[in-house]
Amino acid sequence: MVKLTDDNVKLIKDILNSSPFYKLLGMEILDIKENYSKLRIPWKKDLLQLQGVAHGGVVASIADAAVAIALFSLVDLNDIISTIELKINYLAPIKSGEIIAEGRIIHKGARIALGEVDVKNEGRLVGKALSTYIIIKNEGKDLLYKIPDAEIK
Repeated sequence: MVKLTDDNVKLIKDILNSSPFYKLLGMEILDIKENYSKLRIPWKKDLLQLQGVAHGGVVASIADAAVAIALFSLVDLNDIISTIELKINYLAPIKSGEIIAEGRIIHKGARIALGEVDVKNEGRLVGKALSTYIIIKNEGKDLLYKIPDAEIK
């Protein structure tokens, strides 16, 4: 497991916030704690679908990412984590304002983890998601996004 010191949290945020997909959406990691993450996507017209509200895929993306990042604090650096199921309830359309997701892990076994996410817009709950992840032990040692062991304190 990664120790979430201030330096490690900053390093993890810097690496993940440089993700091309996160940049495409404007997604930013605001907070990482053990078993918790908070992310945001600022409002921009590029996120709209034809009816003038945020596309459901944007909401699903931030929800999925929130679970993944909350799970980072509970696995080893060489583990691969990957979504195997995502279920989301869309509760209200998003017409303006930033999108905030807060993710928590509600169960972590040796190979499977389950997380839940609240997605909010301007303080109101607009989505609720459950995401299931598989944990593949010691398979990520050569991945580009891997945090170098020497940098983790």
